[in-house]
This record gives sequence, structure tokens and C-alpha cells, in this order.
Amino acid sequence: MLDRSTIIGFVSGFTLILMAIVLQGSLIVFASLSAFLIVAGGVLAATLVNYSYENIKYSFLTIGRMMGAKSVDLRTDMELMRMFAKKVRTKGLLVIDDEIGNIDNDFLQNGLQLAVDGYNKESLSNILDDEIQSQERQLSISVKVLDSMSEYSPAFGMIGTLIGMILMLQNIQDPESLGSGLAVALITTLYGTILANMVLGPLAGKLEYLSKLDLNRKEMFRVGILSMVEEENPRIMENKMLIYLAPKQRAEYKKFHEKLPYGTDREDRLFQKWPKYQSEEWEKLNEDLEVETG
Repeated sequence: MLDRSTIIGFVSGFTLILMAIVLQGSLIVFASLSAFLIVAGGVLAATLVNYSYENIKYSFLTIGRMMGAKSVDLRTDMELMRMFAKKVRTKGLLVIDDEIGNIDNDFLQNGLQLAVDGYNKESLSNILDDEIQSQERQLSISVKVLDSMSEYSPAFGMIGTLIGMILMLQNIQDPESLGSGLAVALITTLYGTILANMVLGPLAGKLEYLSKLDLNRKEMFRVGILSMVEEENPRIMENKMLIYLAPKQRAEYKKFHEKLPYGTDREDRLFQKWPKYQSEEWEKLNEDLEVETG
């Protein structure tokens, strides 16, 4: 399922267009199967020429996966990494071996498993870097696929219009048919423009935005994993990871932990039930832990 902002954007955009049409005329006038086939078929055919079938399939699977995923709060990720780091600092990496299978994020799960398996920092860093770069390349291709489809749509809309005008001009001896024929010919341009500017272009931009957020999260996990392998102080790891948070979230996180009383057993309580919290908003996590304390 698409995320909330995407659904709101699509629904509001198409609703306004349909309302504008209904207020001035009839929707039936704007319905044309042949225009749709020219635009949709042309865009698909051109995209298949430009890219491989695997690239196109991956693009739509990726945007479906990323938009359907639950929103993540990096502050929650910070809490979990902080918790793991403190356990590793006192008891070694093997203490989290039984916990790794409960991690939802594949990148973090794989990285921690490699760390537990004994990979040194250099080898592990190379593996994690390669995985991030590989995903970055794949996401870049997916964005290009959608951008290309967005560029093709108006062109095929114009092609459909030219076809319609040629057919219309064959009956130029009948002046009464010119007006209605021209209207039908222009529908393909409308379809192409809407497809480019209301669907494909925005989806390309959304995929690029979501991919940057996902890569930023993976980079943050990478820093935390390597810090644990080096057995650094959890506070050092925490400061390294904080740069990946937005300034407002970073300030809220630091202010909250500065106010925590010394010697709190908060990490111990979190460690007992952390799997259910990993997809929660940070505020909800803190609220639940405070309730348990009380």
C-alpha cells in the first residue's frame, strides 16, 4: 500500500481534475480507449526498447516496496543500536547472536551476523560498502526508468493527436465534424500530460526521495556495526550515528538522554522486549518504557 502522502496527492490531484471537467462538461467526452492505448502502449514499448525487462520490473517492485513500507524513525534505530552496543561492550558480540534473527531490517541483520561471525573491521566495512553502493546503483536505474517514462508520455500524447488530426482532415469537406474531431484528437495529449505530470514524474521523485532516506539509514547502521566490532564506547558510537539524524530529531534525542537519571535500567527493559519496538515511533517507545517504569 502506498504511503499516506502519496495517496493524498493522487486522490486530491485527480479529484480536482475530474471536478474541473464535470463543472464544465461531461466525463464521457474525455473517455477514449484508442487514446489510452496509444499513450500507454507507446510509453511501455519505448521503455522496453530503452531498458531491459528486468530493470523495468525491478523499478515497479522497488517503488511498491518502498512506498508500502512503514515509516521509520531513526531515533528508534538509535535506541536499539545503543542498547546492542552496551550489551556488546560488556559481554562481547556473541551476546546478540540469538537476537539477530528478530531484526526486521535485512541490512542490519546481515551486518550484525557478519560481525558475530568474526569478520574484521576492514572486511566487514568493504562488504557493507559494496551492498550500499549496489543498492544505490539499482535505485538510480529505477529512478531513470520512471523519469524516461515521464518524458515519453507527452510525446506519445502528441503522436496520438497527430494521428487523430490526420484522420480528421480526411473529412475536411464536412466542416461540422471538424470541431468534434479536433476535440477527440487532443485527448491523447491530455492523457500523455496527465500521465507524465500526475503519475510517472511524481513517482520518480518520490522514489528518489525514499531511496535517499533508505541509504542514509543504511549508512547509519554501517557506522554502528563497525563501532561495535571495534568495541568502541557506546557514547562514541552514538555521536557518530547522530549526524545521520535531522537536526531537530538530533536535538530532541540528545536532550532526552541528557535528562535520564544516572544508572537507569532502561536499556535492560528495552532489551527484553525490543523486537516489538523496532517499528515504533520514538515517542511511543519512550512512552511505553516510562509506563513500565511506573
